[in-house]
Amino acid sequence: MSVKLILIFLFAVALVAQPSSDPYASLNPTDKGLLKPAIERWIHDQVKHDWSDLWNFQDQTSELKNELLLGRRDAPDMSQKQYVEAMKETIGTGYPEIKAFTLREVHSDNGGFRVLGCGKLQREAWKQTSVTEVHVTIKSGKAMFGLPKGTPELCTT
Repeated sequence: MSVKLILIFLFAVALVAQPSSDPYASLNPTDKGLLKPAIERWIHDQVKHDWSDLWNFQDQTSELKNELLLGRRDAPDMSQKQYVEAMKETIGTGYPEIKAFTLREVHSDNGGFRVLGCGKLQREAWKQTSVTEVHVTIKSGKAMFGLPKGTPELCTT
């Protein structure tokens, strides 16, 4: 009987030690309800290059403008047309495009949320599948996405 209890205990410990299959597990229900559809939309738009839709929830930061408008950090917010043109010119040449993205985890971070996944990235002849992250902030009740960043940590999608 004691061997049976030990096995049950070890099984329970193993289940607790496994990572959650829900990437939103660390979020409260309100944040999950707001972020889940936005993140799914962001992934779709990145992979399908739907820049026109992505413009609706892309944060207009100086970092974004510097990347997409060749160093013009003081540029005004881009119109949807300017943003689409900049993305078409920059993504895949000067800035990696996301060919595939598998969401791994979402957690609170630095006044917003950190979204981590395994991204299949490509820029010209360079290709890499690595942990990819994007920072999301909530502005006026809406999720706003920063620029995605690949890391040196390799992964498989």
